[in-house]
Amino acid sequence: MFIETVFAMQAGDTNGTSALFSSKMDIWDFLLFAISMIVLFAWIFSILYILWWWVLLILSWWKDDKIKPAINSIRYALIWLWVIVLSIFVFPKIAWLLWLDVTKYSSPDKIFKEIKILWDKIFWTKSTTTIDSNWDIKNVNSLPNDFSDL
Repeated sequence: MFIETVFAMQAGDTNGTSALFSSKMDIWDFLLFAISMIVLFAWIFSILYILWWWVLLILSWWKDDKIKPAINSIRYALIWLWVIVLSIFVFPKIAWLLWLDVTKYSSPDKIFKEIKILWDKIFWTKSTTTIDSNWDIKNVNSLPNDFSDL
């Protein structure tokens, strides 16, 4: 149900049906969505992994037998973060050298825009770039100055 809701939100479907199997999402949209989901969750899990091992490092009281695994795990997570970032930027260049047109689903700007949309939809945050057309400055000015009757 969660995945269907995310697909429906992604395609702009408001009635809650799955947009994955509808005509609104083509293969390029699905590939962009899949790449963005992989990158987003890889980043989230990497950050959580670093935080987990950092807490274990602090709680180890700096004993040598517990420090080395924690530092190595943090190092590997940071390496994977760099691999993710480099793959976002390097893959389109390699594909361009091979005369493949992957700009529809793998350009970094499209991936980052898609990640922002996914982040807003999954974690229910309101984007700062959207403006509600129903909002009016008069609504704020019409508020009472005294709330003593509450």
